[in-house]
Amino acid sequence: MITILSDYTRQEAGERLEQKLRERKIETELIAIADLHVDPCYSCGGCTNKTYGQCIHRDDADIILPKLMRTDVLVMVTPVKWGSYSFKMKRIFDKCAVIGDRHYYCKNGELVKGKIGRVHTFLAIGVKAQWVDAEKRAFKNLVEENIKIMNIRGRAYLADDSNLSDCLETVAEGLSK
Repeated sequence: MITILSDYTRQEAGERLEQKLRERKIETELIAIADLHVDPCYSCGGCTNKTYGQCIHRDDADIILPKLMRTDVLVMVTPVKWGSYSFKMKRIFDKCAVIGDRHYYCKNGELVKGKIGRVHTFLAIGVKAQWVDAEKRAFKNLVEENIKIMNIRGRAYLADDSNLSDCLETVAEGLSK
């Protein structure tokens, strides 16, 4: 199962990727986050103590997180601002920490988390009209660091107005193997 979290302003990129995967008979779910309300993670520790595995702050993450627990591959389609995920995507990504093991451990000199859900691959497609080199590096570094922390496979893809179709085709082809 592949889950696409899409926060592209027109939802176009996420929808196009979902269509490409469905054409290849891959079980896919698109979650358009534009209309969802997710509060920030307050780092209160409630999910590790009070309500183990659940955020004590109720919001639309309650809809998203159970779906992410059942997915094998998480694909984020996000506009890139200052080399990072969009505001809404960052909030959801922070809340996803409750899916991971509550304990860090050291692997190859890095702190990493175990996982409770099935996610084994994380792909982030950053969409921007025009990239500058510093922002490309920042986005790639962010995704690589998240992949290390989550202790899973993954990759960052950079899409702009000229290569969005090719980028989505490359991702769909890679996921169909």
